Amino acid sequence: MARASPHAAVVTIRPLGAEEAPLLVAHVAELAPASRHSRFLGGVNVITEREALRLVAGPSVLALAAMVGGPYGPVMVGEAIAAFGADDRAEFALSVADAWQGRGIGRALLASLARRIAPRAAHLHGEVLPGNRRMLALAARAGFTLGTSRSDPRLVTVTRRLDTQGHPWILFAAA
Repeated sequence: MARASPHAAVVTIRPLGAEEAPLLVAHVAELAPASRHSRFLGGVNVITEREALRLVAGPSVLALAAMVGGPYGPVMVGEAIAAFGADDRAEFALSVADAWQGRGIGRALLASLARRIAPRAAHLHGEVLPGNRRMLALAARAGFTLGTSRSDPRLVTVTRRLDTQGHPWILFAAA
């Protein structure tokens, strides 16, 4: 895969279409093992195009990509996916390419995801490994409540109510 330099690059966050599932496959393959472990809560080394398609396509899923221009075409440097439940909740997960971490991409993905799902969900939640300090810090800064997962006490649950009457996209206080 062609890599893009994180220096002075313009990052665009946009919906990820089903036809772009191969971009997600490549993104996951490029993640460091620890980053893949954090993203998928365990031992995932690769995802197939079929698995990627399941993650990005369907009426109960919203997938976003953080894209930059690379020397041979667009390169995904981050992704965020929300799956809508039968209730008023959406579960999310995200990842940022290792070379691009610490540049605000995760924050931008999370804010964009919250803004886009607010009309369909009142709560956004996810499960995080306790060692994933960056994601836990991001969630705390975005106003998420942290707690112990009911389904797996080894995980931390992050939950945030989305204000559908106000401005659900304002997740972070001004710096």
